[in-house]
Amino acid sequence: MKYLLSILAIILLSFPQLHADDTDEAIYLRIVGDADDAIANADFEKAEQLLLEAMRLQPGKQTNILLLSNLGMVRFYMGEDSLALETLDTAHRIAPNATQVLLNRARVERSMGKLDLAMNDYDMITEIDSTIVTPYFYRAMINLSYGKTDSARIEIDRLQLLDPDGANTDLALASYHSAIGDPKTAIIYFTRLLDKEKSPEYYSARALCYLKTDRLGDAAADIAEGLHLDPVDPELYFCRAVLNKKRYQTADAEADAKKAVELGLNPERVAGIIGKN
Repeated sequence: MKYLLSILAIILLSFPQLHADDTDEAIYLRIVGDADDAIANADFEKAEQLLLEAMRLQPGKQTNILLLSNLGMVRFYMGEDSLALETLDTAHRIAPNATQVLLNRARVERSMGKLDLAMNDYDMITEIDSTIVTPYFYRAMINLSYGKTDSARIEIDRLQLLDPDGANTDLALASYHSAIGDPKTAIIYFTRLLDKEKSPEYYSARALCYLKTDRLGDAAADIAEGLHLDPVDPELYFCRAVLNKKRYQTADAEADAKKAVELGLNPERVAGIIGKN
């Protein structure tokens, strides 16, 4: 996992001669470095304390906006979504043109289902810097979630110009072609994704496309590969339930459907595809 203290890490490296008892600056930098280590080790409670300590030590320091942004994400990782959002709102008020703050806030807003707010933040980011890739990807995905495929395509076209070989570009294109009922083309982009990263999510998505095109053997192979990576992925059991139903293996289909629901899949999806024999 990568975090957002790289600028301060560079500052730390430029002061190797300083010790914790030399100056407030040295103490500040040491605390920031310790916070970075805590984040890297997923010790978020410790990271929160250290970030607050650093900002109290030098409250007027410009780099505190980075620390405040990181504090918001640390609180997000701790499951404190509302507090994380409040923290990032404060950071935005202090530095309204800080794109990293907006990126972080949009991430929290997405996780909270506040998609319209996230879209507003992505709009602000592109107004500040139109070369940042991330907003185009998420605006495309949010538009797809709303069924706005034409708007999504506009965002994807921009994404392709900026990052033609990026994994998010492939994912956006795969999702777009799935949404418009073109699983054959979606398979191409899911395959490109899997060439870059062997992910259970991508295997289940490509398996569904294979099922829609009646390539049952390919679907079975993807399901097996995905379950090897993650034996408790509900989407993969859902895919296998659909596969077994297509193969007229009713008992196996029902068992996999039940397992998918136990693992967290929405029962309505199972009822819609598996429920009728």
